[in-house]
Amino acid sequence: MNVFGQTTRTRNANRAVKTGLLLQRNSRLKAPSASRRAGAAFNTVALKTGAHGLAFAGVYAFTLLLYARPNELFPSLFGALPLAKMIAIFTPLVFVVSKLSRGERLTIWPVEVKMVLILAALGVLLIPIASSPGDSIEMLSDTFLKVVLIFVLMANLLDTRARLLAMINLTLAGGAWIALTALKRFYTGELGKAVGGLARIEGIGVGMFSNPNDVATALNMLLPLAVVLAITQRGMVRYAYFICAGLLGLGVLITFSRGGFLGLVALGLVMLWKLSRGRRVRAISIATLIFGVLLLATPGGYGRRLATIFSPNEDTTGSAQARREVLKRAVHVAFVHPLGIGMGNFHSYSINEAKAHNSYLEISAELGVVGLLAYLILLGASLRSLWRIERQTQGAANEDERKTHYLSIGLQATLAAYLICSFFTSIQYFWYLYYPVAFAVSLRSIFEREILAGASGLDSIREKAMGKLWKPDNRRGVLMQPRPAFQKLTTGGER
Repeated sequence: MNVFGQTTRTRNANRAVKTGLLLQRNSRLKAPSASRRAGAAFNTVALKTGAHGLAFAGVYAFTLLLYARPNELFPSLFGALPLAKMIAIFTPLVFVVSKLSRGERLTIWPVEVKMVLILAALGVLLIPIASSPGDSIEMLSDTFLKVVLIFVLMANLLDTRARLLAMINLTLAGGAWIALTALKRFYTGELGKAVGGLARIEGIGVGMFSNPNDVATALNMLLPLAVVLAITQRGMVRYAYFICAGLLGLGVLITFSRGGFLGLVALGLVMLWKLSRGRRVRAISIATLIFGVLLLATPGGYGRRLATIFSPNEDTTGSAQARREVLKRAVHVAFVHPLGIGMGNFHSYSINEAKAHNSYLEISAELGVVGLLAYLILLGASLRSLWRIERQTQGAANEDERKTHYLSIGLQATLAAYLICSFFTSIQYFWYLYYPVAFAVSLRSIFEREILAGASGLDSIREKAMGKLWKPDNRRGVLMQPRPAFQKLTTGGER
């Protein structure tokens, strides 16, 4: 290798280092002004994104099956064929082969991926000490390991705006279908047995929609995404998103879920506060009107049920009182077993085999203090990164930056809904949280690439240097941090 070639590489590396040092000195990055210059430079960076198309198709197909439930809709055709499980096994294999064939590392390592893997590792490590090892194995094999695999795949594969929006749109379409099904059952009188004078819709099929409270949670977490996408669109597409948001909101209300109602309030407050800067009085007035119309569309029994949130003893169904006792038991189990009792084992310590109906207490009891910390860090890291993106794109004129800004707000509202709803149901190992967190990881990754492309303005040589010598540092909010290889190049370690 000649001296001229080595000098050229060193010069390009030094240019990249100067860009990186500039970004480090300005931790807020002033994203709008930097990313307006992305343009053609970003196209160069994107050459390595959007790859592994077959693996992405697998994740997309899995998500479609998660919402469409073909085994339940067409039992004579599919029977007990485990389509989702087959795709969940096949897709990671395709992904690994594709990665190895390209000589790429298998996965990125944001803090969210690390925390999810810690939860999975704790589930495995606690199997020997669990009172019912079979329950832990069943929870892992039947649910959580699929969640982990698909989550890691999404974190790696949703690396372009087109892919991210395709996945979000698919989940919104699935949510709208679930909401329509719930509304049809409610207004045609397909309700469960009345308890305490109140009849509710039953769950839709099995899995993540098998309980009306879970249906409310799932719909709540999709509603903010429908709203922010409507804001960023024009023409008929905008109205389609608003209709979707209306269906999701009505779907939440007709479940008569108290946790779902509080989640709806939480996401509404977040959206109002963040989207109505300078127009908050007007926005609150409109939102109150819409919310009042939605409440009027539901029977009066819902108001009495909501009142039991503040007066549990007034609940004629006995549900609030029973949950209060189970929560006390969950606190006791978590305190007595700080190392955990094993994934999926809380029912063995509970009252009448009941779940804790609180994700935080149940994961603390089952996976111990370490599991609870990993769970909270998973939530906190996503919210923190989304909040930073929101601030960095505030007032952006660029269309992509504007969409990024609104999408970051929508995902914050989605996670706010989860924070509230998960206080009233045990969903810590299921899909509700992990899709929006994967969306947050994807949005952050795309945003960082756009900032880097706009700030550096280097050509494909820069892309190669960045890919090999630099890595994101999400812990401090700094996009790029020099690796030892760069330090050697700039201090004379290599000549």
